Order: sequence, then structure tokens, then C-alpha cells
Amino acid sequence: MMGFFVMARGDTGCCAGNRQIVGEDDFGRKIVLEKPPERIVLLSGTPVDLIYELGAGHMLVGVVDTIATSYPETCRRYPSILEKEGVGRFSAPNIEKIVSLAPDLIIPFASSESPGKYTTVFERRGLAYAAFVSVENVAFGIEQIKRMGSVLGKEKEGKALAHKIRTEVDTLSKKISSRIKDRPLVYYWWGTRNGTYGARTAINELIELAGGVNLAGQFDAQHMELSPEYVIARDPDVIVISYWKESQRDERVAALRKKPGFSGVKAVKNNRVHTIEGHSFHTTIRFAEVIQTLAEFIHPGVLGDSGYSGGLRP
Repeated sequence: MMGFFVMARGDTGCCAGNRQIVGEDDFGRKIVLEKPPERIVLLSGTPVDLIYELGAGHMLVGVVDTIATSYPETCRRYPSILEKEGVGRFSAPNIEKIVSLAPDLIIPFASSESPGKYTTVFERRGLAYAAFVSVENVAFGIEQIKRMGSVLGKEKEGKALAHKIRTEVDTLSKKISSRIKDRPLVYYWWGTRNGTYGARTAINELIELAGGVNLAGQFDAQHMELSPEYVIARDPDVIVISYWKESQRDERVAALRKKPGFSGVKAVKNNRVHTIEGHSFHTTIRFAEVIQTLAEFIHPGVLGDSGYSGGLRP
């Protein structure tokens, strides 16, 4: 296992002995390794797309046990992820299994408030880790691509990918904004309970870039629940439902249509209820794809045949 240490936020040192700074994580921690990592354990499916697109998928030696069931679309795009060793669940990693894989780097995915409750265990065991979080906006996501690239020893690739995604997002959003005359109200539903996404989430910005207004965008929150009565009173023009497995698509639309009072909502009456794969708006490299998809839901035909062409769509 390669040696490492972490310098606190704001430390200006650049090296120590034969060690070099590889980069920093989303918490401003300087990740210092003897050399770029070669064996990585990933404790969430969220960064898989990014890691593979940076050309580092082969470095993964361990992933969460639920990768196949929780991220089926990601596994379809990057099937070799199914060959990796299972290291427990996102909320309960198998520390001994992780140690047995002799990782150079562990990548936990956490909330913006904390790098994760198991990181103290990693520190005690002398295991290097770089913590990343769900992005709250496009700008943060672009910078996260660069940070991930640096940590993985793929700095050049990270900068190039970040530029590509930034260009795609800007091109699409400008085209949409120049062609629309109104901004319909959009209700984004998790598909379970009464969950939705507030202002501090990437999906809020993506809805805006696609020419809509997020029904929950007025609330300074990430994940939240809104009462059905509140949603009905706001009477959204468009409803978008997230799903993770193909089998969930039809059943979630049917469940929404059966909710008391929803038959009178404009989106339901006008048959403007749509579904989108839930992981897509959690990974920055698919943001252009999401904007195009949402734009077609919100403003059908607005992009014509000149929409997304980034090459990540199947």
C-alpha cells in the first residue's frame, strides 16, 4: 500500500520528501500520495460514470455490493464494473474487505456537511481517501471533474472533460433560452413518498437551463417532501418522475395518476407526465443529456435536430 498523508485546508506546502500532491477532494483536503493511485475502492455508484470517462475505470478494484441493482443504467454503460469486488453497502462498508484489497485510494461519496462517518476509520487504519459529494450546481460539478481528474492522476483528461461538458451545457442552455417564450412550472417527483428536490440541487438548475421553473425551487433545501395538496394547489404544467430501474417507469407514472386530486392537475390532464433515469442528474458528465431531455419535456421540439451530440448517449 503506498504511503500518503493529508494536509489541512489552506496548507500551502507542495511536497514532502518523495511525496507529491495529487490533488484535493470536495472538502478542500489536499490528497498527497507517493504516486497516482492504481487500486481504488469506490463506496458509491455515483462517480462511476466520471471515473470511466476519465479513463480510470480499470483502477477500480472494489465497489458497493448494490451496484447492479441500484445503478443498472450505469452498469449497462460500463459493464466491467460488474466484475469488481463487492465491499459492502454505501451505508455499511465492509472495512476488512476493503483492507484486504490493498487500495491506494478510497473514494467515499458523502453529503456536503461531512465526508462520511467511516472516514475516521480509514484514517485510523492509514488508508488514503478522497471524499466527493453530490453536486448542487453545474459550476461545482465542472470543478469536481477537475478535482477527480487530479486525484486519479488524470489531470489533463479532467480539464479536457470539464471543458467539454461546460461547452455542451452552455451551448444547449443558450439555444433554449433564445427560443422559448415562457417558463412552465415543473414538478420533479422522486417516485416514492412525496419527495422532490429544492434549490440546493443540480436538478433545480438543470430544470432552469432547460427552460422551466422548479416547483420546489423556492425552498433552500436539497432533498425534501411536499404535501400532495401543495403540489395540486401549484398546478404544475409538467411533471417529471425519476426511476432507477426500467420496471419502475410505468408503475411510477400509474402511481402518480392514482394520487387523490392529481387527475385535475394540468400536467396530468394534458398528458405531460414524463420519466427520467434518476442517476443521470447526479453525474455531471450527463448534464447536457439531461438538459436536452428536460427541454423536450418542457418545450417539445425546441431543439429540433440540433440538440445534444456529446457522445455519451447510447
